[in-house]
Amino acid sequence: MPVWLTPADQQLFVQGMDEFAVKGELPDDFAVLQQRYPDSPWAAKAQAIQALLETIQKQQKIIKGLKGSQTASSKQNQILLQQIETLETDLETLEVERTKLRQLLIDLEQRGR
Repeated sequence: MPVWLTPADQQLFVQGMDEFAVKGELPDDFAVLQQRYPDSPWAAKAQAIQALLETIQKQQKIIKGLKGSQTASSKQNQILLQQIETLETDLETLEVERTKLRQLLIDLEQRGR
């Protein structure tokens, strides 16, 4: 359909979608469409798309925050794993020392008899 036959509200919607495809952000044409033609079905579609884009942006912020938390948690987990490894090594050393002390105690008791 030639542009001159296309209703103005529909043209604004199409221009807005084209702008969105290029810029990837909420087009100004949608605001103009909703102001000039509030009862247009194209305005309702533009409003629905706008609401979806806002929801996507909010969710992306949440995801970004969660990824930051995940990174911090991963670092903390790594630190804790290193601490566990150190404690396990210390425990093994203490077990060896305890065994040596038991043997020394046994040896001392046998000498004392």
